[in-house]
Amino acid sequence: MTNPFRQVLEQSVVVFSQNYLPVCRVNIKRAIVLLVTEKAEPLDFSSEQSGWLVRSPSVVVQVPKHIRLKIASSERTWKAPPVNRREVLRRDRHTCQYCGSSKHLTLDHVIPRSRGGQHKWDNVVTACERCNSKKETRCLTKQECIPV
Repeated sequence: MTNPFRQVLEQSVVVFSQNYLPVCRVNIKRAIVLLVTEKAEPLDFSSEQSGWLVRSPSVVVQVPKHIRLKIASSERTWKAPPVNRREVLRRDRHTCQYCGSSKHLTLDHVIPRSRGGQHKWDNVVTACERCNSKKETRCLTKQECIPV
């Protein structure tokens, strides 16, 4: 026979950011700490009473199933993955972006690094060895080229 108190403590609460974006799930103990320290507020998504009533000798706390943080939390930021050869070749479908060849492929910086170009997704393309050596350190167009 399981203890009903133990069942309550094993439940989890959904935590939302200030912008109502889901952040994580926390256990009831952590949710109580956030509510008592006023770092979070209860959210009521339904008309019925949802949540759990937790009693201590001095305090009775209604713990809802959803809480919203009052404090500023870092929102999820999506970073672009680092540039790597395999993913650039896959993006460019294993073809040279200058002549369409699919043999002897290398990576080329559209604006060369020696001219101030960066190693980023929008500056790296797939090129065959012939086109890459023909282009050398020149830019694709003179408007894009940054003087040395």
